[in-house]
Amino acid sequence: MKIKFLGTSAGWPLPRLGCKDKICSSTDNKDIRTRSQALVNDILLLDLGPDTYTHLKNPKVDPTKIKYAAITHEHPDHTLGLWDLSHTYLNGKRTKIKVIVSPRTLSKIRFMFFPNEYIVLKTNPDQKMVVDGLKISLLPVNHTKDSSFGIFVEEGSRKLFWAPDFKSLPAETIKIIKGSNLIAVDGSELQVRTPSHQTIEEGIELARQIGPKMAYFIHLGHRILPHTKLETFVKERGGDHFNIAYDGLEVEI
Repeated sequence: MKIKFLGTSAGWPLPRLGCKDKICSSTDNKDIRTRSQALVNDILLLDLGPDTYTHLKNPKVDPTKIKYAAITHEHPDHTLGLWDLSHTYLNGKRTKIKVIVSPRTLSKIRFMFFPNEYIVLKTNPDQKMVVDGLKISLLPVNHTKDSSFGIFVEEGSRKLFWAPDFKSLPAETIKIIKGSNLIAVDGSELQVRTPSHQTIEEGIELARQIGPKMAYFIHLGHRILPHTKLETFVKERGGDHFNIAYDGLEVEI
């Protein structure tokens, strides 16, 4: 399974406009972050934030290969790309991307995204959808009231869990994703506690329960550390299998 991290920021990209703090003034390209999004096996997009168009113009990405997109929840930094993705062409004809989404999430997407331009595949947490050799499940996470999910992708014995936004995970979700090859989870905050996001410190403790082979923090916010220092932080506290994702990172499991 190939995973391309197209974007790794939280709801606002980094650097922030006009900001001169230690992250926003960093000269490390890994501190330049766009909204969190990944591409699996060149065919499945995970989340559809407002940077989707820019991500898919990357010369390392072929948008004509994309067949599916899965959405974690309804917030704009995960859905605004629906607009641009609806105008993707193959051999001169507009293609219809299949969007995998919970009915609860779909009902809360507030803007007009022309659903007739997509094939909407509605799925519930107790269902698995099989597409091109990938099994896809939407597993509940605690973020919005009842419409936020992590995306669990299986290809044979290889397992990926993508969950950019959550405060905590239900016990049943933890049970299902235990021992995953790779988890990519909320890194919005380093230590500041908020009502809807875990901290990276909490994420390290959570990952110990899950026991993945690799753990990556995504959805990285403004109150963290520059990339190099943050990478050192998570490895010192969690171990060598803890990592900080960055835009353009490619991983194979």
